Amino acid sequence: MIHFSKICLIFLVSMLVTITGIAQFSVGGGYAHYGSLNGNASWNGVHLYYEAPRTDFNTFFLRGTLMLPHRGIDSTWVEAIPGTVTSPAVLPVEIQRSLSFFSIDGGNRTYFKNSYDAGVAPYVMSQFRGIISSYRERFSEFDQTKYQAPLDVGKQYSVFIGMGVNIGVKLQLPYRGAVTIDVGADYLIPLMDDANMLYYRDITQIGFFLNMSYRFDSFIREEFR
Repeated sequence: MIHFSKICLIFLVSMLVTITGIAQFSVGGGYAHYGSLNGNASWNGVHLYYEAPRTDFNTFFLRGTLMLPHRGIDSTWVEAIPGTVTSPAVLPVEIQRSLSFFSIDGGNRTYFKNSYDAGVAPYVMSQFRGIISSYRERFSEFDQTKYQAPLDVGKQYSVFIGMGVNIGVKLQLPYRGAVTIDVGADYLIPLMDDANMLYYRDITQIGFFLNMSYRFDSFIREEFR
């Protein structure tokens, strides 16, 4: 029996190919880095993308990026619950903070000098991006029957949308593949910022990214041309 996730993957690829109306497509992925102008945090992660040519020099591009959590440790105090202990009235504890995000970006890539699937070709892309980030904090161990922590914020989320530009270069390999490296910048607009990422400057409205990828090029037979 074919696993359900494999059926979903086949269906997704089939839909994307149908939408673009093109029998050739590529799937790639690799290392990703993201940071902000005058920001306090930066992230490393992985990305996967789908690319399909509209013409020899223009492609449809869609990428998902998962950034590994940015972690930090702060200190605070917990107060004694009245009537449980007389000393100490406060107790030092650590707060473990974790901030991560997932983004989706896409647009149309335009290649120069060589085509999408030949030789060395620089490219440029105007793109749209959406970011969903999550913030979480945890207190170190303490006796909760005698001390009470400040209000637990639990898990909070922020959502951003933006647009920007992406430039890079592609080196075609001898057999159905290529390596790419690209950099770019985005201008972000917050839709929701419950995690206060802008306030604490974990993300600023101007962001920069770097991606290094391997791209596998595939061809499927066109049954209905």
